[in-house]
Order: sequence, then C-alpha cells, then structure tokens
Amino acid sequence: MSTITRFAPSPSGSLHLGGARTALFNYLYAKANNGKFLLRIEDSDKERSSEESIESIINGLEWLGINFSKPITFQRNNYEQHIDVANQLLSKNLAYKCFHDSNYIKSNSSLKKKFKSEWRDIPADKYPKDKSFSIRLKSPINGICRINDKIQGLVEVKYEEIDDYIILRSDGTPTFLLSSAVDDYNMKVTDIIRGDDHLTNSFRQKVIFDFLEYKPNFAHISLIHNENNQKLSKRDNAPSILEYKSSGYLSQAINNYLMRLGWSLGDKEIFTLEEIQEKFTLENIGKSPSKHDIKKLDFLNNHYLKITDNETLLNSLRERYDFSSFDEKFKEKNIHLINLFKDRANNLYDIFNNISNFNLTLRKLSKEENELILPLKNNKDLILNGLNSINKWDHETIEKQIKETISELGLGFKAFAQPIRCLILGQVNGPSIFDLIFVVGKQNFITMIRNL
Repeated sequence: MSTITRFAPSPSGSLHLGGARTALFNYLYAKANNGKFLLRIEDSDKERSSEESIESIINGLEWLGINFSKPITFQRNNYEQHIDVANQLLSKNLAYKCFHDSNYIKSNSSLKKKFKSEWRDIPADKYPKDKSFSIRLKSPINGICRINDKIQGLVEVKYEEIDDYIILRSDGTPTFLLSSAVDDYNMKVTDIIRGDDHLTNSFRQKVIFDFLEYKPNFAHISLIHNENNQKLSKRDNAPSILEYKSSGYLSQAINNYLMRLGWSLGDKEIFTLEEIQEKFTLENIGKSPSKHDIKKLDFLNNHYLKITDNETLLNSLRERYDFSSFDEKFKEKNIHLINLFKDRANNLYDIFNNISNFNLTLRKLSKEENELILPLKNNKDLILNGLNSINKWDHETIEKQIKETISELGLGFKAFAQPIRCLILGQVNGPSIFDLIFVVGKQNFITMIRNL
C-alpha cells in the first residue's frame, strides 16, 4: 500500500512553528517512502475558521517548499459522510442519543473520570419525542486501549478513562473527533503523524477506526517548548511562518531549524530539504520535547545567507521590503553591500537596515558622533591628500593608502576605523572600512570628508 500522510490544520490562525514542523515531518515521511502528502483544512468550526487563515497556511507551506498533492480537502464539504457514519454507529449500538442539556452536563461532568450519560443504556423506544439530542460515542467500559506508536512506542490507556464524547451536536453538525477520523479513512491516510497533544484524541477515535476497519499507523511528535520548558504557544509571541519570512528569514533556514527540533541525523547540524528526503525516518524523532532556540535559528539563517548568491538575496530584499535604493540603477552597489553585510547578518532585515543606513554623502551627526569623528575632522586635509593621490580605485590600493594615512596621523587603527564606519553606517562596528570606502566611491568619499 502506498504511503499517504496528511497535515490537517484548523484555519483559526496562521501557520506557526509547531504546525509547520508537523507538516514538514509528514511531507518528508511521504517523500522518503515514495508516497503522497495531502492537505486537509479542518474548517468544521464555522465561527473560528477564516479565509485569511486558510490563505496564510497555504502560503506558508508553499514558501517553505512543503508541496502537497492537490486538491485540498475541506472538511466541511464532507459533512454528509460524517453524519452517515454517526448514524451507522448509532444503528450498531456503538453510539447513543443523549438528551441532557448543557447545564446538566456541566454540573455532572468530572475531570477525573469519563462522563457517562444517563441515556447511554436507555432503549430507543424510551426516547422522548420532540426534544433535541446529541449523539455520543459509546466508549467501552472495560479493558485497555493500545496504540503502537512509531515514536512513543506502545502506549496504553484504560477504557474507563475515555469519555463518551459527542460525535454529532444537537444542531446536527459533526464534531472534530468524528470528522477527522472519517476524513482520514476516506483519504486513505496510512500514517497519522501529529503532535502528542493529540494522543488522547487517537485513543478516543479508536472505536470509530475499528468500526471502519481502518488501521492507520500512528506517530505522535513531542511538542516544542519555550525557554521555560512549557508548551510553545501564542502567548509566547512566537511569530507565524510568514512573519518569519517578513523578518528576513530564509525558508531553507526555517526548514533546517524545524528538522532539528526533535529529529537528528547523527551530529549533522546543517542539511537541506532535498538532502533529507531519502534519509528521513520516524525512528530518528526523539520522544522528549524540543526547545525553541532563536539563537540556533539565527545561526542557521546566517549560514544560509552566507552561502546564497548575492543577486538571489537582492531579489529577496526587493520582494520583502519597499526601498527606493533597490532600483535597478543601484544594483551593482547593492550587490557589493550585500556581500559586505551578509556575513554578520542574522536575517535579511539586518542587511536591509544596513543598506538603508549606508551613506553616500555626509548626514547630520549627533553630538556623540561629532565627538567620535574629531580625529577625521582635525586631520581632513591630510586624509584628502591621501585620497586624491589614489589613481586606481580598487581594494588593494585603497587599503595601502588608508594604512599610510593612519600611520602619518599616528592613530591606532580602531581610532580611525570607528569614525569611518560612523560616517558611512552610523555605527562603529561592521565590515572592513576598505570595503566600505570602495563601495562609497572616490568622489563621494572625498566629498564626505571635505564636508566634515
């Protein structure tokens, strides 16, 4: 049987790190087994679902290169099938009608044991007429439910701990637990790979799976934790995947980072999506939660910035940021600048910010900056003489002349370099001053020094 996996997000928000990692692992497992990866939008909750969220999820997956087979399944389109299965379960005495109202259920529910409706064993001919009801799954009372999980191993729970949950609401609409199980069956999903916060749901859905004679493989991934070792959530202000894109992260870095959150290939830290597709196994996913580490993501992003060609980075900058200096006439200068800034950058925004701050003419300086550049201002005639003597404007000649000028001034290199970076970038640290001066250009730099 061909391997089929799926990612089934609820469209109530954007695609975040946890969901993206689940999608990625499903995608990689399907690819490693020459199978299919499907996308299902679980839009059964009308109030919480939004078109904006659906678009954000799809765009996030596409940007990451997590390609799913078309068409997309929308859960709400399958309601009739879900309702049909609910009625079949009812006819087989695997479900029952419950006439309790919400107030009764709230007052009689217990968090320590499953809710058992008083209507569970009442025969149909005793049902009240003209009263609304929901349909509840009749979970077994005795015995043990077992799942052989490809990540967690054998996991067991007593049936007495599984509640008789609602599969069809009193308004006739199916619930997530029913719809999800039926959709997985109809989509012929062979491997259900999802977060271990769904492990309880897998146990609860077992009766439906067994009724459908559907035996998928299970793999429950441990969750991503924050720095306090708690489940990473929206409260941690973790950006969405598309927000990471806007902030200047590359998709290769996000994918590499997500793969290393729980999955390993020996000591190897850096690998691409293409490299891993043939090597990915569920057995290499650890059981312990992974910890979100922005420093690790920045490290990986810096790596991919360094190895990406400058023109590709320029196109990415143009795509994400509105900046007049990205016009075609500045292309050569920007290529040089990207090459200067990318080695120290954590993300594209750092490069964008540095290019934005890059000065071809003297800008207005603060009091502190004016104090910093005093060595240049007090010696500008000597500096200008040295610059005017340069006939060939290249890195080697510029470096030689600047070093001679520094020696004549009797300054330490730092005392000269920091004011130069301050003039050009508005900061004292950064790339080589020889490279910066080269990109500014001879006439522009002479004008800048002259106007001090």
